[in-house]
Amino acid sequence: MKFFNVPEKGDPSNIPQLFSGLNINLLCCRFWWLKNWESRNMSFPYWRIYWNKSYGGIISFAGKTIELTPNQVILIPPYTAFSSRLKENTIPLSGYSLEGGRVGEGETETELLSEGAVLHLFIHFNLGMPYDFIAPQLFSFEVSNDLRTDLEELSFSLQQNKVQLSVQSSLLIYKIIILAVSQIPKEFWNLATTDQRILNVLRDIEDHISEELTNKRLAQVANMAVNSFARVFKEEIGIPPQKFVRERRVQKTSILLHHTAEPIEEIARLSGFCDRFHLARVFKEVTSYSPAQYRKQFYPKS
Repeated sequence: MKFFNVPEKGDPSNIPQLFSGLNINLLCCRFWWLKNWESRNMSFPYWRIYWNKSYGGIISFAGKTIELTPNQVILIPPYTAFSSRLKENTIPLSGYSLEGGRVGEGETETELLSEGAVLHLFIHFNLGMPYDFIAPQLFSFEVSNDLRTDLEELSFSLQQNKVQLSVQSSLLIYKIIILAVSQIPKEFWNLATTDQRILNVLRDIEDHISEELTNKRLAQVANMAVNSFARVFKEEIGIPPQKFVRERRVQKTSILLHHTAEPIEEIARLSGFCDRFHLARVFKEVTSYSPAQYRKQFYPKS
């Protein structure tokens, strides 16, 4: 039985293609109630999706203010310094104020709403190098009927189990992420570099951040002489390779402090620092927080 004619040039599946190397790393997804959510110019090294099932939340960036409503999803790229507040409150001069917890532990949605709480779904994730480096911005888009069904189903699932999500719930999260990211206009995808040699190095740094990453090793990944590599890297990325590695280690540390309960000694190892003391010195120099202070401020309690 013959199903199709083979093209003269052979099977089209043999024609080489290059695809963008998106690597979605899902950090967390929670459905919370909020009674305080006040911050000024907070910036994080990962993407955020916000959907509020009730009215009352406000975020702002570069003079642009958006009220979070059930009718829209907000997408915030990494390193976007935004401020947030609940409608009746004011943005603090500095720092971060949070009072909230998981919906489903005790009070019902109706009871929480009657107390003035805001119902808030959030997803934190990374896309991998170099797609975590687009221009800082706030994106918002309307919630279709189908998407609303997905968001409500996911919110219900998160109320039932905060730890072990089903395959269906996990697929919903990935579906929402892909839909949100696909809404970004193409002109905003101004990547740090299009030089394939440097892209290979960026991915190698991401994949091996806990290892020793000398210029000699990175130059080998780029298949370049060490001096030429260091010069091209700085031209493309804007900073020397070792400064970039240092920044990525600090960013990896902040992600682990925010999204895991790993001890600081283990976080130092996973992030490529010699020990917790080296980590503490560099981390505070860059962020103004000690690792313990950062975890106390941002690690979710529910």
